[in-house]
Amino acid sequence: MNGALTLELRTARAYVPGHVTGLFRIYDTHPDPLHRGSRGAGFSITAGTLTTVTVTDEQNSVITTTYNGEIIEAVVTETVVAKLSEAYNMTLSVEVTHQSDLPIGVGFGASGAGALGTALSLATIVDPNLDYTSAAQYAHHAEVVNHAGLGDVIAQTVGGLEVRTKAGAPGLGEVIRISHPDDLIVVLAGSTGLNTKDVLTDPKWREAINLAGEDLLDDLAKQLSFEHICEVSKLFAATIDLETPRIIPALATLHKNNLALSSQVMLGDSVFCICKQSNVEHAKSILREYWDEDEIMETTISSAGGQVLQ
Repeated sequence: MNGALTLELRTARAYVPGHVTGLFRIYDTHPDPLHRGSRGAGFSITAGTLTTVTVTDEQNSVITTTYNGEIIEAVVTETVVAKLSEAYNMTLSVEVTHQSDLPIGVGFGASGAGALGTALSLATIVDPNLDYTSAAQYAHHAEVVNHAGLGDVIAQTVGGLEVRTKAGAPGLGEVIRISHPDDLIVVLAGSTGLNTKDVLTDPKWREAINLAGEDLLDDLAKQLSFEHICEVSKLFAATIDLETPRIIPALATLHKNNLALSSQVMLGDSVFCICKQSNVEHAKSILREYWDEDEIMETTISSAGGQVLQ
């Protein structure tokens, strides 16, 4: 019998913060995608994605995804829906609407936010008793098998400034939250230019990432602090040599102007700068020399992870 016929709830919503990675190491050879992922460090941002999932017709399996008003091809979102439908032996026609602050493909965690928002929302519809961690695993699975990301989802479930100490999906990987001052502002600048899938599947880049990531994460483990995360992120970016042409001068200018908590966003033609409110306009003025105004964003570190909205 088609399980969709028994559904009581047809629409659910979730909000998921964006996420910025400063450094990472790849672990993606395990046969089970839930055991793949990354060790690394980064932070969630309050700029994020509101996802609304609506089951429209249980007779046909059709998935429509809209991102900020535009219908898009969203293989990660579609994988979440397909996997959850399969798990519950349901044929579902689903509309997924993402209303987001996050540009796609620049390293701000848009894919992970969309995947997690879809998983949490659809799980609420098909099985209201499914626990949060199990629902989030569907998002991690979709990210990993599509080479869209490795560690964003588990970080986006906990929020804050984090170090991922064991690779894997929520419930299998391990995350440590790191304290940070409450008055910090995050200034981001970024555009498309680095394709995550291309980097994660390229043997040369994988080797460079894993060699640098291994050493610097071992170094980070000796001093788990907010400032040290930013420092090892800078060393990671310089070592793996994935910096696009404008990232090098942009970061050099930020650092010369005492905006030292700045580095490249992994993976993107993008940078982050963490500073006090009094330095925000200065940081933006520097970044405007390299990115357009609409490619620059001001946000904060999100203390909360993704959650279903009632």
